[in-house]
Amino acid sequence: MVTFRRLSAVAAIPLLAAAGFAAVSTATRVAADSDGGTAVATAAPPGTGVDRLTMAPSGNLRKQLGERAGLTAAGENRAFFEITVEAVSVLDSCPGRGVDVPPEYGRFIVLDVEASMAADLPAGVPSDRFMPLGADAFTVADPAGRVHAATLTPASWGCFPADELAAPFVGAGETTRGKVVLDSPIGAGVVVYAPGGTGWEWEFGR
Repeated sequence: MVTFRRLSAVAAIPLLAAAGFAAVSTATRVAADSDGGTAVATAAPPGTGVDRLTMAPSGNLRKQLGERAGLTAAGENRAFFEITVEAVSVLDSCPGRGVDVPPEYGRFIVLDVEASMAADLPAGVPSDRFMPLGADAFTVADPAGRVHAATLTPASWGCFPADELAAPFVGAGETTRGKVVLDSPIGAGVVVYAPGGTGWEWEFGR
């Protein structure tokens, strides 16, 4: 039985499965374990031409820039939610909304993101579910694995005009493209998107 985890900052998000997309866009599912958590699958379905997914020590799937990631429901072969991080930039300041804005923690990590959710959600996924995409849905970790979770600050929120930002949430039938700005004390490491405990990570600043 698949269980849901609750997020402190947003409504409950059903992490039904985490899918890794290789060049052939093949989904790999995550099964719920006996204590209600999730376990990331480390092999793609047979016959897809994908031998193994790249697992990080954190337990997340390691993705390349421009490579899709997504969620699938149990018994489904298609992703109902997909996210792609196209680029990551490390900035000491940003243009802001008419003024130059310095980061509170030292650097801005700017993600160029595209995300979408299918209009026809699988059975068991409520039609009013959404996935968070604001800065507080992401964390950053340094090469030693130390995690910085307080990535949303007034400075990061005001870093770019609203029309350049990705929407803070994605619901059924929606697609968003734009920037997500994280306020970070580190300039190199990984960005993590795991709204439910298990997800994906992308290297930056290396």
